[in-house]
Amino acid sequence: MSQAKVDKHKKEKKNRAKEIRKQKLKTALWVVVLSVGLGALVGIPLGRGIYKYQKRKAEQNKTVSSLQYNTWFDNMWAEEYSDLYAGMDFVGADDASATDADGSTTDAAE
Repeated sequence: MSQAKVDKHKKEKKNRAKEIRKQKLKTALWVVVLSVGLGALVGIPLGRGIYKYQKRKAEQNKTVSSLQYNTWFDNMWAEEYSDLYAGMDFVGADDASATDADGSTTDAAE
């Protein structure tokens, strides 16, 4: 062996631990990067699907409080049916007269 080859071999042997450590670090880094990438490719669509499924189930099992229902009903009534009764006069209990089954009328105040 020539002296150049011997010197090169000694230098490689001296730095072998560093080179092995660098190689292990590169391998570990690639494993982490590929794992994160694969996890993202599988996890994101899977997570979105699960989220949408849970959201649909929550909508199906949704409960409505009585306050929400009353507000909705009042708004719906005002939009749909309030104009039907706009021109009508409603009779109050104190000025109404009741009609008996035989057709005679009695005053409601009695």
